[in-house]
Amino acid sequence: MVHKKFIVPNLFTGLNFLLGIYAILLMTDTFREAMTGDASPGRPAIILAAWLIVWSNLLDKLDGFAAKLLKASSEFGAQFDSLADLTAFGIAPGFLVYFYLQWADYNWFAAHRPLVIVSAAFYMLCAALRLARFNAIDVGELKEYFHGLPTTFAGGFTALSVIMHWKYNVASNISPSIPILPLILVLMGLLMVSPLYLPKLMRRKNPLFNMFQIGNLIAAYLCGFGMTFPEYLYTIGTIYGVVGFIYGAFQRDRIEPDDENPAPFSSAHGAG
Repeated sequence: MVHKKFIVPNLFTGLNFLLGIYAILLMTDTFREAMTGDASPGRPAIILAAWLIVWSNLLDKLDGFAAKLLKASSEFGAQFDSLADLTAFGIAPGFLVYFYLQWADYNWFAAHRPLVIVSAAFYMLCAALRLARFNAIDVGELKEYFHGLPTTFAGGFTALSVIMHWKYNVASNISPSIPILPLILVLMGLLMVSPLYLPKLMRRKNPLFNMFQIGNLIAAYLCGFGMTFPEYLYTIGTIYGVVGFIYGAFQRDRIEPDDENPAPFSSAHGAG
Protein backbone atom coordinates (compact mmCIF):
# COMPACT_ATOMS: atom_id res chain seq x y z
CA MET A 1 0.00 0.00 0.00
CA VAL A 2 3.02 2.29 0.50
CA HIS A 3 4.27 2.15 -3.10
CA LYS A 4 2.33 3.83 -5.91
CA LYS A 5 2.61 0.80 -8.19
CA PHE A 6 0.17 -1.09 -5.96
CA ILE A 7 -2.55 1.51 -6.53
CA VAL A 8 -3.47 0.38 -10.06
CA PRO A 9 -4.22 -3.32 -9.42
CA ASN A 10 -5.93 -2.53 -6.13
CA LEU A 11 -8.01 0.13 -7.88
CA PHE A 12 -9.30 -2.50 -10.31
CA THR A 13 -10.01 -4.80 -7.38
CA GLY A 14 -11.87 -2.02 -5.56
CA LEU A 15 -14.01 -1.31 -8.63
CA ASN A 16 -14.71 -5.03 -8.94
CA PHE A 17 -15.89 -5.09 -5.31
CA LEU A 18 -18.05 -1.96 -5.65
CA LEU A 19 -19.70 -3.21 -8.86
CA GLY A 20 -20.61 -6.41 -7.06
CA ILE A 21 -22.17 -4.40 -4.22
CA TYR A 22 -24.06 -2.14 -6.63
CA ALA A 23 -25.32 -5.18 -8.55
CA ILE A 24 -26.78 -6.60 -5.33
CA LEU A 25 -28.45 -3.25 -4.58
CA LEU A 26 -30.04 -3.23 -8.04
CA MET A 27 -31.34 -6.77 -7.52
CA THR A 28 -33.35 -5.69 -4.49
CA ASP A 29 -35.39 -3.40 -6.75
CA THR A 30 -36.31 -5.94 -9.41
CA PHE A 31 -39.87 -4.76 -9.92
CA ARG A 32 -38.84 -1.32 -11.12
CA GLU A 33 -37.51 -0.63 -14.61
CA ALA A 34 -33.98 0.83 -14.48
CA MET A 35 -33.03 3.37 -17.15
CA THR A 36 -29.48 2.64 -18.27
CA GLY A 37 -29.03 5.55 -20.67
CA ASP A 38 -30.30 6.79 -24.04
CA ALA A 39 -28.89 3.79 -25.87
CA SER A 40 -30.89 1.18 -23.92
CA PRO A 41 -33.91 2.63 -22.12
CA GLY A 42 -36.15 0.31 -20.19
CA ARG A 43 -33.72 -2.50 -19.42
CA PRO A 44 -34.83 -4.11 -16.13
CA ALA A 45 -32.65 -3.40 -13.12
CA ILE A 46 -32.00 -7.12 -12.67
CA ILE A 47 -30.45 -7.39 -16.15
CA LEU A 48 -28.26 -4.36 -15.56
CA ALA A 49 -27.12 -6.09 -12.36
CA ALA A 50 -26.19 -9.17 -14.41
CA TRP A 51 -24.12 -7.05 -16.78
CA LEU A 52 -22.36 -5.42 -13.83
CA ILE A 53 -21.22 -8.88 -12.73
CA VAL A 54 -19.83 -9.39 -16.25
CA TRP A 55 -18.04 -6.03 -15.92
CA SER A 56 -16.58 -7.20 -12.61
CA ASN A 57 -15.32 -10.30 -14.39
CA LEU A 58 -13.51 -8.19 -16.99
CA LEU A 59 -12.05 -5.87 -14.35
CA ASP A 60 -10.78 -8.86 -12.39
CA LYS A 61 -8.70 -9.90 -15.40
CA LEU A 62 -7.29 -6.38 -15.68
CA ASP A 63 -6.36 -6.40 -12.00
CA GLY A 64 -4.28 -9.57 -12.43
CA PHE A 65 -2.70 -8.23 -15.63
CA ALA A 66 -1.77 -4.95 -13.94
CA ALA A 67 -0.29 -6.76 -10.93
CA LYS A 68 1.96 -8.82 -13.21
CA LEU A 69 2.88 -5.92 -15.49
CA LEU A 70 3.83 -3.60 -12.60
CA LYS A 71 5.25 -6.42 -10.47
CA ALA A 72 2.82 -5.31 -7.79
CA SER A 73 1.72 -8.66 -6.39
CA SER A 74 1.28 -8.69 -2.63
CA GLU A 75 -0.39 -10.62 0.17
CA PHE A 76 -2.67 -7.62 0.73
CA GLY A 77 -3.68 -7.67 -2.95
CA ALA A 78 -4.38 -11.41 -2.83
CA GLN A 79 -6.64 -11.06 0.23
CA PHE A 80 -8.39 -7.96 -1.14
CA ASP A 81 -8.95 -9.75 -4.44
CA SER A 82 -10.41 -12.73 -2.60
CA LEU A 83 -12.93 -10.55 -0.74
CA ALA A 84 -13.92 -8.80 -3.97
CA ASP A 85 -14.30 -12.16 -5.75
CA LEU A 86 -16.51 -13.52 -2.97
CA THR A 87 -18.76 -10.46 -3.28
CA ALA A 88 -18.95 -10.15 -7.08
CA PHE A 89 -18.71 -13.81 -8.12
CA GLY A 90 -19.81 -15.70 -5.02
CA ILE A 91 -22.65 -13.80 -3.35
CA ALA A 92 -23.97 -11.61 -6.19
CA PRO A 93 -24.64 -14.43 -8.73
CA GLY A 94 -26.58 -16.45 -6.15
CA PHE A 95 -28.77 -13.46 -5.31
CA LEU A 96 -29.06 -12.66 -9.02
CA VAL A 97 -30.72 -15.98 -9.84
CA TYR A 98 -32.98 -15.73 -6.77
CA PHE A 99 -34.25 -12.22 -7.54
CA TYR A 100 -34.41 -12.79 -11.30
CA LEU A 101 -36.64 -15.85 -11.00
CA GLN A 102 -38.82 -13.97 -8.52
CA TRP A 103 -39.18 -11.16 -11.07
CA ALA A 104 -39.42 -13.22 -14.29
CA ASP A 105 -41.95 -15.87 -13.22
CA TYR A 106 -43.29 -15.31 -9.73
CA ASN A 107 -45.77 -18.22 -9.85
CA TRP A 108 -42.99 -20.69 -10.66
CA PHE A 109 -40.71 -19.06 -8.10
CA ALA A 110 -43.35 -19.27 -5.36
CA ALA A 111 -43.87 -22.98 -6.04
CA HIS A 112 -40.13 -23.75 -6.12
CA ARG A 113 -38.74 -21.27 -3.62
CA PRO A 114 -36.92 -23.94 -1.50
CA LEU A 115 -35.16 -25.25 -4.63
CA VAL A 116 -33.99 -21.75 -5.57
CA ILE A 117 -32.81 -20.98 -2.03
CA VAL A 118 -30.88 -24.25 -1.69
CA SER A 119 -29.21 -23.94 -5.12
CA ALA A 120 -28.21 -20.30 -4.47
CA ALA A 121 -26.88 -21.15 -0.99
CA PHE A 122 -24.97 -24.14 -2.37
CA TYR A 123 -23.34 -21.97 -5.04
CA MET A 124 -22.32 -19.30 -2.52
CA LEU A 125 -20.91 -21.90 -0.13
CA CYS A 126 -18.83 -23.54 -2.87
CA ALA A 127 -17.44 -20.14 -3.92
CA ALA A 128 -16.47 -19.37 -0.31
CA LEU A 129 -14.86 -22.80 0.12
CA ARG A 130 -12.85 -22.41 -3.06
CA LEU A 131 -11.56 -18.96 -2.14
CA ALA A 132 -10.72 -20.07 1.39
CA ARG A 133 -8.88 -23.08 0.03
CA PHE A 134 -6.56 -20.99 -2.11
CA ASN A 135 -6.11 -18.06 0.26
CA ALA A 136 -6.48 -19.15 3.88
CA ILE A 137 -4.79 -22.50 3.20
CA ASP A 138 -1.61 -22.45 1.13
CA VAL A 139 -2.28 -25.47 -1.06
CA GLY A 140 -0.32 -24.09 -3.99
CA GLU A 141 -1.51 -23.47 -7.54
CA LEU A 142 -0.40 -24.85 -10.87
CA LYS A 143 1.18 -22.29 -13.17
CA GLU A 144 -0.70 -23.24 -16.36
CA TYR A 145 -3.94 -24.69 -14.98
CA PHE A 146 -6.78 -23.81 -12.63
CA HIS A 147 -7.62 -26.54 -10.11
CA GLY A 148 -11.39 -26.50 -10.42
CA LEU A 149 -13.46 -23.74 -12.01
CA PRO A 150 -12.40 -20.19 -11.00
CA THR A 151 -15.06 -18.18 -9.16
CA THR A 152 -14.63 -15.42 -11.75
CA PHE A 153 -15.70 -17.77 -14.55
CA ALA A 154 -18.54 -19.25 -12.49
CA GLY A 155 -19.92 -15.81 -11.62
CA GLY A 156 -19.63 -14.45 -15.15
CA PHE A 157 -21.19 -17.55 -16.71
CA THR A 158 -24.09 -17.47 -14.26
CA ALA A 159 -24.72 -13.78 -15.01
CA LEU A 160 -24.65 -14.47 -18.75
CA SER A 161 -27.07 -17.36 -18.23
CA VAL A 162 -29.54 -14.95 -16.63
CA ILE A 163 -29.09 -12.45 -19.48
CA MET A 164 -29.72 -15.16 -22.08
CA HIS A 165 -32.70 -16.48 -20.10
CA TRP A 166 -34.23 -12.98 -20.16
CA LYS A 167 -33.32 -12.12 -23.75
CA TYR A 168 -34.90 -15.26 -25.20
CA ASN A 169 -37.80 -15.32 -22.73
CA VAL A 170 -36.96 -18.86 -21.69
CA ALA A 171 -39.56 -18.75 -18.90
CA SER A 172 -42.29 -18.67 -21.55
CA ASN A 173 -40.69 -20.50 -24.47
CA ILE A 174 -39.45 -23.54 -22.53
CA SER A 175 -41.36 -25.61 -20.01
CA PRO A 176 -41.17 -23.71 -16.71
CA SER A 177 -40.92 -27.04 -14.91
CA ILE A 178 -37.24 -27.21 -15.99
CA PRO A 179 -35.19 -25.39 -13.31
CA ILE A 180 -32.46 -24.27 -15.75
CA LEU A 181 -30.90 -21.51 -13.66
CA PRO A 182 -30.91 -23.42 -10.32
CA LEU A 183 -29.25 -26.33 -12.12
CA ILE A 184 -26.59 -23.98 -13.52
CA LEU A 185 -25.90 -22.72 -9.99
CA VAL A 186 -25.43 -26.27 -8.72
CA LEU A 187 -23.21 -27.19 -11.70
CA MET A 188 -21.03 -24.09 -11.23
CA GLY A 189 -20.75 -24.84 -7.50
CA LEU A 190 -19.66 -28.43 -8.08
CA LEU A 191 -17.10 -27.40 -10.70
CA MET A 192 -15.60 -24.76 -8.39
CA VAL A 193 -14.72 -27.37 -5.75
CA SER A 194 -14.00 -30.19 -8.20
CA PRO A 195 -10.56 -31.80 -8.68
CA LEU A 196 -10.68 -31.09 -12.43
CA TYR A 197 -8.07 -29.03 -14.27
CA LEU A 198 -8.79 -26.11 -16.60
CA PRO A 199 -6.04 -24.53 -18.77
CA LYS A 200 -5.42 -20.85 -18.09
CA LEU A 201 -5.57 -18.20 -20.79
CA MET A 202 -1.90 -17.40 -21.25
CA ARG A 203 0.77 -17.09 -23.91
CA ARG A 204 1.43 -20.37 -25.72
CA LYS A 205 4.14 -21.54 -28.11
CA ASN A 206 1.82 -21.42 -31.13
CA PRO A 207 1.64 -17.78 -32.42
CA LEU A 208 -1.62 -18.43 -34.29
CA PHE A 209 -3.27 -19.70 -31.11
CA ASN A 210 -2.01 -16.61 -29.26
CA MET A 211 -3.58 -14.37 -31.91
CA PHE A 212 -6.82 -16.34 -31.56
CA GLN A 213 -6.79 -15.80 -27.79
CA ILE A 214 -6.06 -12.08 -28.10
CA GLY A 215 -8.78 -11.61 -30.70
CA ASN A 216 -11.35 -13.33 -28.50
CA LEU A 217 -10.29 -11.31 -25.45
CA ILE A 218 -10.66 -8.02 -27.34
CA ALA A 219 -14.08 -9.07 -28.64
CA ALA A 220 -15.11 -10.18 -25.13
CA TYR A 221 -14.19 -6.79 -23.63
CA LEU A 222 -16.02 -4.93 -26.39
CA CYS A 223 -19.16 -7.03 -26.01
CA GLY A 224 -18.98 -7.07 -22.21
CA PHE A 225 -18.54 -3.35 -21.58
CA GLY A 226 -20.89 -2.59 -24.49
CA MET A 227 -23.52 -4.86 -22.94
CA THR A 228 -24.19 -6.40 -26.33
CA PHE A 229 -24.06 -9.77 -28.11
CA PRO A 230 -24.21 -12.00 -24.98
CA GLU A 231 -24.54 -14.97 -27.32
CA TYR A 232 -20.90 -14.60 -28.29
CA LEU A 233 -19.72 -14.37 -24.68
CA TYR A 234 -21.88 -17.33 -23.68
CA THR A 235 -20.64 -19.45 -26.59
CA ILE A 236 -16.92 -18.84 -26.08
CA GLY A 237 -17.36 -19.37 -22.33
CA THR A 238 -19.09 -22.70 -22.88
CA ILE A 239 -16.50 -23.88 -25.42
CA TYR A 240 -13.63 -22.83 -23.16
CA GLY A 241 -15.09 -24.66 -20.17
CA VAL A 242 -16.05 -27.89 -21.95
CA VAL A 243 -12.94 -28.22 -24.13
CA GLY A 244 -10.66 -27.00 -21.34
CA PHE A 245 -11.86 -29.52 -18.77
CA ILE A 246 -11.66 -32.36 -21.31
CA TYR A 247 -8.08 -31.35 -22.20
CA GLY A 248 -7.22 -31.05 -18.51
CA ALA A 249 -8.54 -34.56 -17.89
CA PHE A 250 -6.24 -36.00 -20.57
CA GLN A 251 -3.27 -34.05 -19.12
CA ARG A 252 -4.02 -34.93 -15.49
CA ASP A 253 -1.20 -37.44 -15.03
CA ARG A 254 1.34 -34.97 -16.41
CA ILE A 255 0.23 -31.85 -14.55
CA GLU A 256 -0.88 -33.16 -11.16
CA PRO A 257 1.73 -32.34 -8.46
CA ASP A 258 2.93 -35.10 -6.18
CA ASP A 259 3.37 -34.94 -2.41
CA GLU A 260 7.12 -34.38 -2.58
CA ASN A 261 6.97 -31.70 -5.28
CA PRO A 262 3.82 -29.59 -4.87
CA ALA A 263 3.12 -26.99 -7.50
CA PRO A 264 4.30 -23.50 -6.53
CA PHE A 265 1.76 -20.86 -5.67
CA SER A 266 1.81 -18.59 -8.69
CA SER A 267 -1.20 -16.30 -8.52
CA ALA A 268 -0.50 -12.62 -9.01
CA HIS A 269 -3.59 -11.36 -7.24
CA GLY A 270 -5.38 -14.34 -5.73
CA ALA A 271 -6.32 -17.76 -7.06
CA GLY A 272 -9.87 -16.97 -8.14
